[in-house]
Amino acid sequence: MSASMPTSTLLVRTMSDTVETDIRRVHVIANEVLPRYNKRPLSFEQLRKLADGPFDLFLIPLVFESDYQRDPSVIFNEEKRQEIRDHALEIAAKHGYDTTPPDLVPGIEASLRSSREAGLVNILMTTGGRRFKHQAMEERGLGKSFEDIIDREQTYFRKEQGIYHLFRQRKDKFLRVILISGTSSYIRAGNNLERLAVVGKRLEVFTVALATDHSYNDEETLLAAKPKMIIHGLHELTPALRERGLIPASAA
Repeated sequence: MSASMPTSTLLVRTMSDTVETDIRRVHVIANEVLPRYNKRPLSFEQLRKLADGPFDLFLIPLVFESDYQRDPSVIFNEEKRQEIRDHALEIAAKHGYDTTPPDLVPGIEASLRSSREAGLVNILMTTGGRRFKHQAMEERGLGKSFEDIIDREQTYFRKEQGIYHLFRQRKDKFLRVILISGTSSYIRAGNNLERLAVVGKRLEVFTVALATDHSYNDEETLLAAKPKMIIHGLHELTPALRERGLIPASAA
């Protein structure tokens, strides 16, 4: 890649494992959903091989195992997705997860600041609804750090939709997206759109895996998704991007 900056470079961060630390909550909820279908709970290690953000998408193959084996597209069956979401929302409310946000990922404030100073545009992507913009962003002092939030409306069926939505709404002839996530499905989605050209516009996606104790997936699972780069803490992000020539050498 050229060391010169394109028209725009967006740094897309995912809510669940680069801004908030909620994988432990996911473990609690998943293990209370599964017994309702006479399924065994998952160990934390097993969960980190499967977790994918939305409960419905990664629990359907377990909960509706025989249906999934016959037709993998059943993960998009809205009735089944809603059934699992109803269970998850009930369990989340019981534990107070619906009103008490999880902790912020260590170093997120400094990372947002350094990336902005390096000329990157911070974007947040989440499979949650717009309420997270207010609860997790404005009330926690991070709202001004993100130029835009791509939410469940754009990521409901596939994460590629969210990236493509950014590409279509921007006016740039050439757009570079640096996608950082600790969830393998986000990495695969970014790789699927690595290079795209539509009606005179070009998109380039560079995927960065974040492998920490807060990431949805473990390092082995993240590496299997074939990210372009892997880091083990947000403090490594800006120096690593500078080394790859994705931000100017003068960046902090």
